[in-house]
Amino acid sequence: MSTGHFIRLEEAQCHNCMRCVRACPTNAMTYIHQMPAIVEEECILCGRCYSVCPHDAKEVLSELGRVKKWLNDGEEVILSAAPSFAAVWPQLNDLIALLKARGFSEVEETARGAALVSRAYANLAEKGEMKNIISTACPAINNLIEKEYGDLTQYMAPVVSPLIAHGRLIREKHPHAKVIFLSPCIAKYKEIQDARFAGAVDACISMEEVLNWVESSLKEEEKTAWENFTGSISRLYPTPGGIIATMEKSEKYHYVNVEGVPRIRKVLEAMRDGTLSGYFFEVSACEGSCIGGPLLSHFKHNEWLGQSVIRDNVDVQKRIGPGELPFSLDATWKAEHIYRPVHTEEEIQDELIVMGKTSADKIHDCGACGYETCRAKAIAVLDGKADPKICLPGALERAESLSNVVIENTPNGIVVLDKDLNVREMNPSARKMLDLDMVNPTGMPVSAVLPDDALERLIRSTGRKTEYIRIWYEGYHKLIDHAIVKVQGQSYTVVILMDRTQEDAKEKQLRNMRERTMEVTSQVIDEQMRTVQEIASLLGETTAKSKVALTKLKQAMDEDE
Repeated sequence: MSTGHFIRLEEAQCHNCMRCVRACPTNAMTYIHQMPAIVEEECILCGRCYSVCPHDAKEVLSELGRVKKWLNDGEEVILSAAPSFAAVWPQLNDLIALLKARGFSEVEETARGAALVSRAYANLAEKGEMKNIISTACPAINNLIEKEYGDLTQYMAPVVSPLIAHGRLIREKHPHAKVIFLSPCIAKYKEIQDARFAGAVDACISMEEVLNWVESSLKEEEKTAWENFTGSISRLYPTPGGIIATMEKSEKYHYVNVEGVPRIRKVLEAMRDGTLSGYFFEVSACEGSCIGGPLLSHFKHNEWLGQSVIRDNVDVQKRIGPGELPFSLDATWKAEHIYRPVHTEEEIQDELIVMGKTSADKIHDCGACGYETCRAKAIAVLDGKADPKICLPGALERAESLSNVVIENTPNGIVVLDKDLNVREMNPSARKMLDLDMVNPTGMPVSAVLPDDALERLIRSTGRKTEYIRIWYEGYHKLIDHAIVKVQGQSYTVVILMDRTQEDAKEKQLRNMRERTMEVTSQVIDEQMRTVQEIASLLGETTAKSKVALTKLKQAMDEDE
């Protein structure tokens, strides 16, 4: 079953913040083509990517629809509630009543199966045949060991989880029932579909789903005691050190609990090195154990209330020792042998150079990209799992370098003032513009370098909007435009200076030239008009005489006829 079947990425919701990439303890969450993606064969379903996502860009498989259909069809449906439900519903009796009202035939605590698992662990400890024993109640850690530490499966307790044990216990009494697990954990969804545990449990539903389903019916009730049962101390399973707390002390093993994948890796590496012997390790992928599970992370719950309620309803004196089991709880673990390409040292070094890691001072190993070292990142890039451009220190260096280039080389002057209007920074163009090449202006008041009362008043009154003012400085013999910008969130003001002196002088020259041209043009036009008028006058007199002569000639010709 593919990992993508259990956790789906909602691309439309993703903000590319890369929190999931940094949080993934196995680097199965990658970032390629400007989007996160899960390498399914390397994912252990710890749920960290889901827990840390602030944008709801991860969606977990929902089987609530199937469960509701079984209930509507009138089938016998029995719910196994993980003990961590106490962080959501402190009143167990209230929870049972609500769920039975919605059609569940029975609601039982998974802790009943946990009691059997503790007895199986106690039997292993009594035999003392294993060099070390790793608890197998957490399917995410089981996945981790099988995928990445296949040589250590020999130390995994050959025992099923409390979920599977309880499912089999229910099946003995209700062979035809649908068994549903109320889960705080994503990895449980995959566990129930594992062929090794087929038939124990039919479906998982999350505590958040169930809370939303029954929320309208929730009510305050008086505190009532939970039902007692043999081995009820197993209710401690979802709390830190809870498994160990259920077991009688062993003369052959030291009991230690370890939470969180990074710390568990250290334990596994020590086992691989052969430096540990005679230990029983209770392991949980989640910090805070199951009560801090990923499916409890996105809605309001009270981890500390849950722990206190659980502890109030167990008899810590009645620990679980070795003994007979009602049925087999045996489990077989084996290495998965995930394929990982092997790269030569030359390929890795070449990729480091492409990534800009050209010298020791460029190797930051900061982990911001999601990989512990730059070398590991280079290998991930070669594997096609990472974007070589994603490097926070490198991006900062490039941004700072580009910023410095712009500020140092822009022809505009830049002056940064503090809240008291004293100079904090001044770029070379501003120093040159204000004849301060040989002077350090840092700390000087703005009135010393830009002496103008109107400017100072404008700086003090400027809000979020950029303001502009043009001032002639007699002392500098310069006309300067000012753009005044307040830095939001900080008490700094940036004044950008643009020297308009030469531009203004050219404009004056152009105006003078236009005025002189207009004067000459007017004179020429006036003279031309006078000439035209004189010519017209002469032409008019000549035309009149010609008319008189021609008229007389016409009359003479008429008389001859």
